This record gives sequence, structure tokens and C-alpha cells, in this order.
Amino acid sequence: MKLCEMNPHIRYARVHETLPTSTKYSRCYDCRLFFLKLGSAALYMDGREYKISNNTAVYLPPASAYRIVRRSEEFLMAIFNFDLVSEFSHIKSSLGTVSEDTFDPALTPRYELPCEFAAPLIITAPQLYEPLKRCADGFLKAERHFRESGSALLKFCLIELLRCASSFSAESRLAEAAKDYIVKNYSDPELTNESIAAHFGYHPYYLSRVMKLTTGKTLHHAITEHRIRMAKDMLITTEHDISVISWKCGFNSAAYFTKIFREHVGITPKEYRRSHAVGV
Repeated sequence: MKLCEMNPHIRYARVHETLPTSTKYSRCYDCRLFFLKLGSAALYMDGREYKISNNTAVYLPPASAYRIVRRSEEFLMAIFNFDLVSEFSHIKSSLGTVSEDTFDPALTPRYELPCEFAAPLIITAPQLYEPLKRCADGFLKAERHFRESGSALLKFCLIELLRCASSFSAESRLAEAAKDYIVKNYSDPELTNESIAAHFGYHPYYLSRVMKLTTGKTLHHAITEHRIRMAKDMLITTEHDISVISWKCGFNSAAYFTKIFREHVGITPKEYRRSHAVGV
């Protein structure tokens, strides 16, 4: 499906001042859009924690497994449940979320997602709150033509979300800057997705997504790949112990370095050094 063919059908739209606490992951049957206007929260997804705060939008495609935990007393979040098409507009009540063990894929509305909305998005976009609030208010009051106006407003916000996230030239420059930063700081064991993203002022999920889109590798993969590349060079050109090389390349221990090296190269660092020794 192309973006121009999107015609969102909203099933739930409301601004919340609180959020139920859940200790388990849930799966959504339709799309989700969360906009945190005030406060802070933690989004748990794919086994990772993403910190979200003021003016952060989170888009999740159908069947996403996630958990959101409120982290601040002050809290204001707009929540939307919707399809990106009107094909299932006869289903007007919220499809909700269920626990992972009770999720039934057959209940998920089936249609082709635009590639731009096939994966989660986490973007800071303060300009989205007013149209989203207007959309939620109209939906709550069931104003005349609220479904049609809400659909138009939500489509505008989704496209605006993409516009904030998808400037190719800006993303390319950001990816190159992130790669340069890795080259200069790979020896720091504290170098992580979070520390790099904080340096450039972006959310870790967004920066990793930019790297994946522009280089084909996630941010974590780029860090590990460069560390392994430098370790290979040191193994061949120096006589440093494995523990020294692991430290110089940013690994916390020689054991962990050996484990990661073998996963990426297929042999241990000692075997790699022996295979490249002069006269072998």
C-alpha cells in the first residue's frame, strides 16, 4: 500500500492524565500511536527499554509486543488505536491489547502496511500535539463528522511524523557523523547506543533506525563491527595479550571479547593470530 492510499480508521482516541501499571508485555491488534505531551515514561519493546519524555511520539504497527510504564507524577499522553485503511471501519469499538499468550493473530485486521509504517517509530515532534488533541477531543465528543475529520487529522500527523524522521540527506549526514564518532571512541567500554544518541541529541531507537536505513546495519552492529576490525589489526600487528587488546577495543573482559570475536569471525582471537603469523 502507498502512503497516498492511507485512510485511517480510528477506534479509540483519548488524552490520558494517568496510565495503568503493567508488569507484562501486551500485544496490540491494530496500530497504536502514543504522544507523551508531559512527563516521562519507559517503553519496553524487543527486550529493550526506551526512555520517552515530553513531546515524544511512538508509533507501533499491528501485533507489536510492548509495555509502557509511567515514570513521572506529571503525565499527559494522547493514545490512539486505529487501522491505516478504512476497510475494517465496520469494527468501531477498540480491539484493545491482550497478553502475549492469549494473542490471536486471526483477530488482527489484515492489509498491506506502507513500508514506512511497517516498523515502530519513536520521534520527538512537538508540533503534533495540537492536531492530535483536536482529533481526540472530537472523537470523545462525537462531534458531527468526527470520524472523517479525525481520519484526516491523524493522516496529517502520521505524514508529519515521517517528515520529521525521514529526511534522507539529514539522515545520511547523521549516520556518517555517528560512524565517525564510533571510530574516535570505540575503545571506550561505555560507548553504547544510548551514549552516542545522547551525544547527538536523538533517541537511541531513532538513531539506530537511521543507521539501519542508510547503512544496512544497526548502531550496535556498527560499534561491534568496528571494534572487531580494530582487534583483528592489533592481533596481526602487535604482540599485545588478548586481555590488553580486548581492553583497547572497548570490551569489558577478555572472555566477552573472545565470545563476540568468535561469533563474528568464526574462530577465537588466538586462532586468528596464529593463522596470520609470519611463516604460517
